[in-house]
Amino acid sequence: MFIDTHCHLQFSDFDEDRAMVIGNAKKVGVKKIICPGTNLLSSKKAIALAQQHPGIIYASIGFHPYEAQKNPDVSALSSQLSALSSIVAIGECGLDYHQYGSEKAEGKKSLQKRLLSDQLELALKYNLPTIMHCRGAYEDFFDVLDSLPSMPQGVIHCFSGGLADLRMAQIRKLFIGIDGNVTYSKHIQTIVPSIPLSILLLETDAPYLTPVPHRGERNEPKYIPLIAKEIEKLQGVPVKKVEESTTTNAKTLFTL
Repeated sequence: MFIDTHCHLQFSDFDEDRAMVIGNAKKVGVKKIICPGTNLLSSKKAIALAQQHPGIIYASIGFHPYEAQKNPDVSALSSQLSALSSIVAIGECGLDYHQYGSEKAEGKKSLQKRLLSDQLELALKYNLPTIMHCRGAYEDFFDVLDSLPSMPQGVIHCFSGGLADLRMAQIRKLFIGIDGNVTYSKHIQTIVPSIPLSILLLETDAPYLTPVPHRGERNEPKYIPLIAKEIEKLQGVPVKKVEESTTTNAKTLFTL
């Protein structure tokens, strides 16, 4: 069994054929899917989808860093936690400075850091793991984590850092999510051999980051085995071992 630990199946990209997408995933062994929210509405949709497909779909609720400038109300997430049996994590939350380029954006970065910190504190309060997004912001990201009263459990989704960032994640006992871009990103391909299988999770980030040979198409959970096969090649371990380890890791982190 495979588990897709990051798939936006609640997005409108799947409105026309969502049931078929779930069925096609099952056919290739992807039997559990975690759907992270990116704002309050998509979080509510993830919960609804999880309640429609118990034991198959699970929800994570959170605000993506790009929501920071909208001043989202993190306390609104708390009201959704009555559906706790369907919710396995807080997120997608994090920092993303990629959009700022070289512009001065200290105020905007501060908003993102506050939003991340508030969500991590919520995760600690409810004893939930976190699904964290970090792009071009690893130094600040680890600073926010270290400022908390205790270190939250979680995964750095779609890991894009370097070896030093990987070491920092390992010190904090975080999991590492690898997506379809491992099939075409030279940078990710150089990092994956250094990621212990014991902390690795498989993700599609569907509908985004479609792996080779399907780039240009909508991504789906059924492509998780392609990611596993690329890891097999890069780490030199049997794909069955990748499957077993990543499934065990997902079950452990998200209490599935």
